[in-house]
Amino acid sequence: MMDNRGRHLSSGKQIRLSRIFGSAAGRALVVPMDHSVTIGPLGASGHADHTAAVLGRAGADALVVHKGRARTISPARFASMGLIVHLSAGTNLAVDQTRKVLVGSVEESLALGADAVSVHVNIGAPTEFEQLTDMGLVAAECDRLGVPLLAMMYARGGVADAGNTSVATLSHLGAIATDLGADVAKLDYAGSPERMNEVVDSCPLPILVAGGPATATDDAAIAFGSQVTESRVAGLSFGRLIFGAENPHRVASTLADKLHRGESTSQARPPALELA
Repeated sequence: MMDNRGRHLSSGKQIRLSRIFGSAAGRALVVPMDHSVTIGPLGASGHADHTAAVLGRAGADALVVHKGRARTISPARFASMGLIVHLSAGTNLAVDQTRKVLVGSVEESLALGADAVSVHVNIGAPTEFEQLTDMGLVAAECDRLGVPLLAMMYARGGVADAGNTSVATLSHLGAIATDLGADVAKLDYAGSPERMNEVVDSCPLPILVAGGPATATDDAAIAFGSQVTESRVAGLSFGRLIFGAENPHRVASTLADKLHRGESTSQARPPALELA
């Protein structure tokens, strides 16, 4: 089946994407919580299950966690939220903190009930070639099994750092995600809705905007997310801005409401919603 951006997707991918981008506006709030591999515990031993419960009540559309962390979360939390299993890992204790390696498979993720998987690629890193190879292998497995692939694309390391949020660089990252077989791209923010729309117009994939480090206040996180939603991106992928907030429910529910009530666009609406 072909979507309105000219991409062919299997019915399996379309059905699974519809669980994440199921709002009337076709836009999603995705909350990544894969950070504990990189930086250490995000809270007490039961924090993931507790946070998942909060996010579900707040209207978040999907949660991103590693395979082992997913096993600490009650399956009931995913009755109203999608599960995205993250397949990349690296720590801030490494000599090369830009390196990411594969630590899971698509089949493992399906056994956990995943609606999608994600990989992290640092363009400009010393191990860029290996990370691109890994992404290509995961994309092939996703195509075989009908599982959507979220590509978290960043310009980090080497010459890439100089213009990592420019329209040209972000558009290049979106092109890499498209060409290597991703179904959704996660990118940094270009700095303004107008500049972000230029990136959107260059990319056939739905784009989620990354949140970055936690802000000083919840109001600042809401203000940033609200500005991003003024562009035609398909949604937000905010982790620390939400789970690190003073009131995660308030930040998540406010941003989810803005996304879900906003007018849909052909770019924001994913192909999964064209099944009818």
